[in-house]
Amino acid sequence: MDPALGDVRSHPNCLFAELDDESDPAAQQLKYEIIEIIKWADKQNPRSKQAAIGPSEIGTPCDRRLGYRIAEIPAINTDIDPWAAVIGTAMHSWLDDAVKMWCRGHQDCGWMTETPLQLDAFTRGRSDLYNSHTQTVIDHKGAGPGVMKKVRRDGPPEGYVIQVQLYGLGYEMIGHPVKKVALVFYPRAGWLKDTYVWVADYNRDIANMAMQRMYDISTRLAELDIMNNPHRWEQMEHYTSNDCGFCPWYDPGRDPEKGATETGCPGK
Repeated sequence: MDPALGDVRSHPNCLFAELDDESDPAAQQLKYEIIEIIKWADKQNPRSKQAAIGPSEIGTPCDRRLGYRIAEIPAINTDIDPWAAVIGTAMHSWLDDAVKMWCRGHQDCGWMTETPLQLDAFTRGRSDLYNSHTQTVIDHKGAGPGVMKKVRRDGPPEGYVIQVQLYGLGYEMIGHPVKKVALVFYPRAGWLKDTYVWVADYNRDIANMAMQRMYDISTRLAELDIMNNPHRWEQMEHYTSNDCGFCPWYDPGRDPEKGATETGCPGK
């Protein structure tokens, strides 16, 4: 789940910047405690501790970000507001239960709910949904109003397209044919009728190229001997965008002149 899909208006790292908006001290304290509980619980989520690289990470346009992940560099940007991701996790869980209930009430429904997929020895993920009748792989996305408007106008971001194509490859590898891939954008503010569905042909080449890019980045890291020469992170291709604030290796207080090292990236 990409936190950017939540249309975050304030800086994602300023989680407690506006905690004084409650005039009552008791209200301020309660707000602080509830936020602490939510942050703590989010960090217990198995997805937060996932060691293997997932399809959602491979789709990032930033080679440096993927390189940090491949090299298992510890995250430094760890106090991001988790609320958008928490809502997304809850939505995925509810939808998974809903489809399972549907299947129990209907014979031969053709739906496979959350399914683990192993793409290689180091890459695995969990796909949201697969329909055996139409041979379609479906990925759920919760989105705020701005994102809903953008995907309707411009289509989904390339990273999400790569992600769902990689899930298609994963299903093929376990013996399930794939003809179509789909991204379903559910409005976080609105109604079910506002749901936007994007469907495309499954393209194995897109998935294979994404995997090859990851292997090429791994080779580049080895060629730079980057673990012994951390200043060479600056030589890794990077892509700056509004999503830099959500990167686990973004250092918001870093002097841009210092450049990227094993201790973080200055981002945009």
